[in-house]
Amino acid sequence: MSGLHSLTLQGKNALAVLADAVDRCRKEDMQTPEVLASLDLLAGRTATRWPFEQFKESLNFAIGDPSHAEGRWQNVHASLNAIRRAVGAV
Repeated sequence: MSGLHSLTLQGKNALAVLADAVDRCRKEDMQTPEVLASLDLLAGRTATRWPFEQFKESLNFAIGDPSHAEGRWQNVHASLNAIRRAVGAV
């Protein structure tokens, strides 16, 4: 069993929360308790830590500065892809 089939419903929901954060991070501060809890839940499933830390740091990148919205999105998006790989969801 591999990919999303190996994740629990809770893990799938956590990935969905992170995907929503990626979609909204250009215009909104997505450092919410739900996003942080989802990162913690998924991080507990792997020894790989860097994509989770990078996701958190990228969400914080130049919040409130529209000129950095695209860079923030690119970093958060890349981090989510790495998280998916780390938890075996791809």
